[in-house]
Amino acid sequence: MDGCDTAAAITAAEWAREGQIPVIADFDEAYPRIEELMKNVDYLIVSRDFPQMVCSESDLKNSLPLLQRRFSCRLTAATLGSDGVLAWDGQQFHHACAYKVAVVDTTGAGDIFHAGFIYALLQGWPLQRQLDFACAAAALNCTANGARGGIHTVDEIEKLMVDGVHYPAHM
Repeated sequence: MDGCDTAAAITAAEWAREGQIPVIADFDEAYPRIEELMKNVDYLIVSRDFPQMVCSESDLKNSLPLLQRRFSCRLTAATLGSDGVLAWDGQQFHHACAYKVAVVDTTGAGDIFHAGFIYALLQGWPLQRQLDFACAAAALNCTANGARGGIHTVDEIEKLMVDGVHYPAHM
């Protein structure tokens, strides 16, 4: 969920929790009542600037653990564009570098990142592979126009994971 209609998202998250369905959030704005919604989020994957909006801490290595403890999420993470993603699982940080591709349009990259993460989560893959797969899916989406113009197959995403070149790590 994205929190745009926070009241509806709170209800949906509560229903999901009751049904033991994991809740994955994609937040980039601190909408009213967002903290109430965050109490029912299992996988909080947000934009780089979101943690500071909620906990007034700009350093992700401080804010991601703070969010995880405060809202009892299984995972807190921030997408970082060409710097990839940084995630905190409650015990350690995980970083996945972004892939270098011929960028045409970044529209929808975050949505495809989340879709890739959800797919990888449902496969039961280790967290590092989940993050890498999501980064690869997002990168490939940037190679065509439009929010969904560059959605690729699982095989194509996995090929990029094997053959692709990453941006250097800055974490």
